[in-house]
Amino acid sequence: MTAVKGSPIISMLKGLIISYILTAAVFLIYALLITYTDVTEDHISTAALITTAAVCIICGFITARSADSRGLIWGIISGVLYVVMLLITGFLLIPEFMATTRFIIMSVLAAAAGGLGGIIGINLKHSK
Repeated sequence: MTAVKGSPIISMLKGLIISYILTAAVFLIYALLITYTDVTEDHISTAALITTAAVCIICGFITARSADSRGLIWGIISGVLYVVMLLITGFLLIPEFMATTRFIIMSVLAAAAGGLGGIIGINLKHSK
């Protein structure tokens, strides 16, 4: 099977859409667990960090698979865009939303995870 060469930009958009769908699914499941079980809200920030890392790795991977090189850069860009879109959404939906230290930590984590996904994606592509 031959790989179809696509644009990293289009792949990044696909990766971001998939990442947000996965994020919504994880938090829907978490909300259902909180509502219908004895699970508490104590671990929401931990769940957010783990979810962010996981989906940014996936997004970076998807983006880098269509790039010829620089998987790290493409991955970091996709991780940063994921967080920028979260920030914009936060400001639009929650008037009192503020970028706190925790959000900055999540942003750095997202960029690093996206970069990791980009490295994995570009290296798996070149190993075939």
